[in-house]
Amino acid sequence: MTFLKSLICGAAGAALLALPAAADNAPKNLDDWAAVVAKAKQEGSVVVHGAPGRRYARVLKGAFEKKYPGIRVEFSGARNRTAIPRLLRERQAGIFKQDVWSSGSSAIAHLKPAGAFQALRPFLRKEIMEDKNWIGGFKAGFTDFEATYFYSFDGSVQHPIHVNWDVIKRDQIKSIKDLIKPEFAGKIVWDDPRVGGSGNGSSLTIDANFGEEFLRQLYGQKAVFTTNRRQGAEWIVRGRYPIAIGLDKTQLEIFVKEGLGKNIEPLGDSFYKTQQISPGFGSVGVMDKAPHPHAAAVYVNWLLSKEGQEAWVAVPRNSRRTDVSSPDPSLSPKQGVTYFNGHHEKNRARREELQKIARKVIDAPPPKKRKKRRRGKKSSKSN
Repeated sequence: MTFLKSLICGAAGAALLALPAAADNAPKNLDDWAAVVAKAKQEGSVVVHGAPGRRYARVLKGAFEKKYPGIRVEFSGARNRTAIPRLLRERQAGIFKQDVWSSGSSAIAHLKPAGAFQALRPFLRKEIMEDKNWIGGFKAGFTDFEATYFYSFDGSVQHPIHVNWDVIKRDQIKSIKDLIKPEFAGKIVWDDPRVGGSGNGSSLTIDANFGEEFLRQLYGQKAVFTTNRRQGAEWIVRGRYPIAIGLDKTQLEIFVKEGLGKNIEPLGDSFYKTQQISPGFGSVGVMDKAPHPHAAAVYVNWLLSKEGQEAWVAVPRNSRRTDVSSPDPSLSPKQGVTYFNGHHEKNRARREELQKIARKVIDAPPPKKRKKRRRGKKSSKSN
């Protein structure tokens, strides 16, 4: 049993033992919104975990504090792989200081089993949950089986593979299966698929379209694997590795604004049978025993409102809200294309299995070359 799994099991056991005392603490009357906001200001702050990077912090902290200057956001953008174990240790010690958790799907995998979330709907105003405001209706945004705890407000199309066409000729890639040709060996940078993140999400899309055997072949294509998203973007921009899998587009945009990487494009929808809708870091839940419940309510209602989602798309990302325009048409779902939500809980087991496969294939030593036997050479041994 891994250390993280042991923490989850321990926290889950504690959650079960404490179940009668762990009732939801959502505000009682959201209809009196002015009173809720007033109590939130009395609480003074809201503790929020969110996506790493300044662009996300400007939205998740800066934009909210501009709207509600009387409520301070205590914000952490630590990666889930470090933030989740810390949170679970705190909960086992009886420390409950987190109000809101916004991140990718690993929160469902690790925090839900530990009982770390409470139901989201009691914190939301009725107008936030109107189906007309959300692509596919409001309920379609939940990523847990119960449609209760963790909500995806982001709905960006995840383009798993980007190509620098200043380096690669367009007629070299007519199918994604072309990527396993010898000419592309050593020319791919991949956001590390051995851990959770965009590289693992890209693996899920490739697996759904082309199967595990092809994915294994692609892992073995002398790719370079990195957890440094800015480095991955720089490498494809510079042409050192002109093909990127799991590229962080927010990092790419930094270079594009400087006039670089303008001929870097994703392989389009026609390359796939089905594409993935990925919320990225754009999902949210309210923590069990949130210490600032009124501030948490104000925060999640703002985040899921039109105003909050207009701030979110400046990252740039895409919102599932129907009344918020996309900053990048390539991120928006299109008519006639089949999509699946790669962050839904039902895909959790496969995502984890793909991480294990990646570790096994990538960490394995290269196969030894068989020695060719010389023809016509007689044995020196006598019969």
